[in-house]
Amino acid sequence: MRDVAQQSEAQLALVAYHFGTKDTLFDKVVERRAAYMAHQRMQLLDAARSRAGAAPVSLGDLITAYVHPFVERSSNGGRGWKHYALLVARASNAPDYAKVIGVHYNAVARQFVAEFRRTLPNVEEERIYQAFSFMVGTMLSLVAEPGRVESLSSGRYGSSDLERVFASMLPFLVAGFGSFG
Repeated sequence: MRDVAQQSEAQLALVAYHFGTKDTLFDKVVERRAAYMAHQRMQLLDAARSRAGAAPVSLGDLITAYVHPFVERSSNGGRGWKHYALLVARASNAPDYAKVIGVHYNAVARQFVAEFRRTLPNVEEERIYQAFSFMVGTMLSLVAEPGRVESLSSGRYGSSDLERVFASMLPFLVAGFGSFG
């Protein structure tokens, strides 16, 4: 909390007064941008449902509606969104913080899982949850920009153009979900 107060040029007592504990502050940070992300994802999902009519939504549209808003904000949303994407990527894999991520992301995620189940009716429910988890892990790895592609290719290829990498990632994820059906 001292670091937050110092970085925000606020008094520690004022930060503590408004946010209480560091856990409460973390929750509020996640909540603020998760609400925006939920709205963006649901708008895209609703548009995909409209395009599909009575038919199931395509895998590409489902994946794009869930993953692209997070990639786009990480790529084009400025430092605040980039830092938020890195925070969520790290926190999602930390048991103490994954619960907070779940509180703010699971409701929308469950709606997407339901759509994946509708699109892939012959696939076991457990596999849909696993594939969804793989998709989220891939998304989080992408926005974390760990430099692995650069390292493996000795600098010949990069992964910092997130929109370009997303375009490569999309058919990979579609094929992954499709391999179950």
